[in-house]
Amino acid sequence: MPLWGNSTSDESRPKWLREGDKPANDLNECFADERGWVIKHADGNEEVIVAIGGLSGYATTDTGLGNATIVRVYFGATGYSTSSTGTVYVQYNEEVDVKNLAATLNVTGSVSGTLVAYATTTTADNTVGFAFTTGAVAETLVIPGHTIAGIITDTSTSVASDKIFISTEVTGAGGSGITTTVGVTTT
Repeated sequence: MPLWGNSTSDESRPKWLREGDKPANDLNECFADERGWVIKHADGNEEVIVAIGGLSGYATTDTGLGNATIVRVYFGATGYSTSSTGTVYVQYNEEVDVKNLAATLNVTGSVSGTLVAYATTTTADNTVGFAFTTGAVAETLVIPGHTIAGIITDTSTSVASDKIFISTEVTGAGGSGITTTVGVTTT
């Protein structure tokens, strides 16, 4: 069994990394680029932990890992106030670019229904932030599995990235845990 993926049939990040193992071995801070598997530390510095040339696939989907794949989706906070700005983060296994900030995804409120979240992150990052405005009433929010609208490509290429996620890729608020809903309370 290999210790990391390096092809379109095995895109697994290095297996010794664990979710939330800060500061050095956090699986959630690992992504692939043309250098290999990289960890982005809290100070912004990047460390190549597995050097593999061409891992991110460059301009094709049949070399390296191919197109970027969604690895998790989560709310930025454990709760929000009414009529405030909330955030959803979509994390990829490679760095991606959002074209013209035109990408959107939906958040569902138990009272207000569909809330549209708009991309706020544009280029060269493996995590894309989406901002939405909460409803004017107290309610529970959930991120339903669906397809992100808009154009998201692997960084520096025109290769389309994965934009479909399922409910099992949604993790707890802040990116860890199993509670995938958040509450909106009146202030």
